[in-house]
Amino acid sequence: MFEESTPTSVPWSWLTRRQKARSNIRKALGTSSMSDKHVESLFHHVANSDMPMSEKSEERLAKEAQLLLGGGTVTSARTISCATYYILTRPDVAKRLGDELRQPMAEWPSHVPTWAELERLPFLQAVIKEALRVDFGVMTRLPRISPDLPLQYKHYTIPAGVPVGMSSYFMHTDPDIFPKPFDFVPDRWLGTVNPLMSRNFVPFARGSRTCLGSNLAMAEISLVLAVLFRPNGPKLQLFETDESDVRVAHDFGVPLPKLDSKGVRAFVR
Repeated sequence: MFEESTPTSVPWSWLTRRQKARSNIRKALGTSSMSDKHVESLFHHVANSDMPMSEKSEERLAKEAQLLLGGGTVTSARTISCATYYILTRPDVAKRLGDELRQPMAEWPSHVPTWAELERLPFLQAVIKEALRVDFGVMTRLPRISPDLPLQYKHYTIPAGVPVGMSSYFMHTDPDIFPKPFDFVPDRWLGTVNPLMSRNFVPFARGSRTCLGSNLAMAEISLVLAVLFRPNGPKLQLFETDESDVRVAHDFGVPLPKLDSKGVRAFVR
């Protein structure tokens, strides 16, 4: 049986990640007897850079490592789980997706489609966009500051240095832009798309602080869903899972469903 990580496992896994991050940071900084000179990572480059020593402390780099690990796992995994739930509960979506994947996945696994190939599949990308929209990516407000100039918003003047932020939850559920915002409707991303939808679609944030891994995430999500829902792929059947297991109920930085949810669970037939 396949299971998504459950919310109740978050504290334990976060502690484990922190310990693992500190261990690898010590190796990168050369303060561990187990340091491996033949392995390179982002943190090896930081350790050997001309950054101030205050920026190279174990504490700071360990936090950076946790952010990289969390951003590269939790968010993508939740999007895949959300999309999987709706595909399995919507036979029309599953059929259209399978039909679209028939040709590009015909020679799997001897031929692995490239990200460029999967990116050109309109319905697959519409399903992913809609999963990102209803799952929100990072849900907490992401503040931005204009350091030098005041900002003008309608009749409001926001002084320089004042943080301004908006949660993706509100941007993705504006009913004037996304009719029936809590319904999973991939077709809203096909055909003539309201430009305001693209403006309000911010699962990876925007601007200079946009997610550095957005293209990697889209490639990863596309390939996983293509493998799962290709014709002749694994036959998945949901087990004791309903919409409340994917609907957001709590903002812990990343969105999570009800606290007693066991996640998306399915039998592989």
